[in-house]
Amino acid sequence: MRLRPRCSKFGPVKNVVLSIAGAALLLAAGYMALHERGPSTPAELAAYLPDKEGTLLYADVDAMRKAGILTMLAGSRSTEDADYKDFVQQTGFDYRHDLDAVAVTLRSGQIFFAVRGRFDWDKLTAYAKKRGGSCKANYCVADGSQPSRRISFHKLRSNLMAMAVSPDDMAAYQIVRNAGKVNPFSPDAPVWAIVPSAALKEANSLPPGAEAFALAIEKADRAIFSITADGDHLKVVVSVTCKNVEAASNLLVQLEGTTNRLRTMLARENRTANPGDLSGVLVAGSFRRDDRQVYGEWPLQRTFVESIAGGQ
Repeated sequence: MRLRPRCSKFGPVKNVVLSIAGAALLLAAGYMALHERGPSTPAELAAYLPDKEGTLLYADVDAMRKAGILTMLAGSRSTEDADYKDFVQQTGFDYRHDLDAVAVTLRSGQIFFAVRGRFDWDKLTAYAKKRGGSCKANYCVADGSQPSRRISFHKLRSNLMAMAVSPDDMAAYQIVRNAGKVNPFSPDAPVWAIVPSAALKEANSLPPGAEAFALAIEKADRAIFSITADGDHLKVVVSVTCKNVEAASNLLVQLEGTTNRLRTMLARENRTANPGDLSGVLVAGSFRRDDRQVYGEWPLQRTFVESIAGGQ
């Protein structure tokens, strides 16, 4: 007589428990992988920064690298600052291949950075200490170029750094996830800046030609600047939000008038616009209006980008 194995009455329950446990492990692994990856969009990275009323800048360095823009902007290695070369040698961090994205806010003389990339944290800590700084539990503080510019940084994740330049040694602690509300809008460009009206009024440090354009838009609610590839060159695009349609119409007239005056000045001096300098960029501007939005574009030829990158 053949004996059949007895089935435990707990068998079905055991299978359900194992299935639930397996699903829970998969969910936990997925969450950990997502958590470790960190912010993947401009808005997510910018959400770490404090004071969303300040000027916000963003650069998708990885996209710039793949599009060849970074090579144009970086310039020659032979022109790099000696201090930066020393920094790369001692920390192993070189933005050309280790930096993926950075979001920055500027306010009241302070600068806050959320930086995504590949970091050797031990080497960065050792470098800060060697430069006279101090580190405790992954938080480092060191002197900047001036006594009022203290550099602080700490590890948010293995691939995410919080860094601040401020008189306050604890400034980098203000950079945390969801530090404040972030504007969900971000231009479809690898490099952009959202500049509020208060910052538009600070045009006194710009070159004469650029200052005239800044003065024209200083009464706007905000301006969004971006840099994108356009064939074999780059272009700067600005979108200005005005208070109403009348203000937008006036701004359009001002921008076109400023451009025409520059063209007239060059013609009076028997000069032709040089695409390798700022005059060539500004006189090539074009503008249009849509309701209370004013748009402008300026081409950046390779010769101009290379001259800026090379410090010429």
